[in-house]
Amino acid sequence: MKSDSNDKLPVTGDAFPNVPVFSCVIYIRKNEDGNVSGRVANLAGFSASGASERSVLSKISKEFKAQVMSLHQEGKTIPWIEPPLPPEARERVRSIPIHL
Repeated sequence: MKSDSNDKLPVTGDAFPNVPVFSCVIYIRKNEDGNVSGRVANLAGFSASGASERSVLSKISKEFKAQVMSLHQEGKTIPWIEPPLPPEARERVRSIPIHL
């Protein structure tokens, strides 16, 4: 059976739902004891430590998402730190896009 191009439904930009995306900027470092610690640079109050960078990023991003989602749904202003404080000497910068 031959497909007729007129049978296709066009998908336009307005047909896609808007999904808010926020950038979670994390400063992460390896500590002298071998553990890893991290803190969010663009929103106050989020930090974690763990055995690996992956576990720290996972913990922080979950907490960040929950807080931002709550504020966003309530229509409250998100208290971004603009610009983020600079990283300390041993900290590396990670940026995770968080989709609500």
